[in-house]
Amino acid sequence: MPEFRIPTVATGRLTLRPFVAADRPDYAALRADPDVVRFLPGGEALVPFANEIAESRIAAFRDAWSRGYGVWAVEETATGAFVGQAGLASMERSGEVEVLYALARPFWGLGYAREAAAAALRFGFEQVGLERIVAFVVPENAASSRVLEAVGLRATGDTDYNGFRVRGYEIAVAEWRRTAGGS
Repeated sequence: MPEFRIPTVATGRLTLRPFVAADRPDYAALRADPDVVRFLPGGEALVPFANEIAESRIAAFRDAWSRGYGVWAVEETATGAFVGQAGLASMERSGEVEVLYALARPFWGLGYAREAAAAALRFGFEQVGLERIVAFVVPENAASSRVLEAVGLRATGDTDYNGFRVRGYEIAVAEWRRTAGGS
């Protein structure tokens, strides 16, 4: 496989950087928190497998960057604390690119999800040259819906995905340039 470089992106308060092996314990703790994984695929049923999931997901996150985009580890710049994950992922069935994020509970309510999602959108549109980015949220996850709307995505309706009901969101590059990205 050809070598590829995973970029680091700095925001006002966060550093989005490549995952490293040393992130495994922190990422496993995030995946073991029922409140964090409640709305993620597999949800709370996968909590007992958090260590295995952390190991496999970190490897998958690194490999996915061969496409030119992927998921970063997110850390708080001022403290170096592991905050969670954020980035862009290719959806297997549709080939669409999804913005995603999951933060450890101590970092909820600080605007970090919005900040990380906005950075991922900017990277996708400016660096990768994507034309459209989507997201999917369990309708009960009002906090995540607010994050997506705050960074400019608009709801496209509810659908079934992987056996559960989700609300779709999307933003096209032209729309992003006029709204969130144009500032």
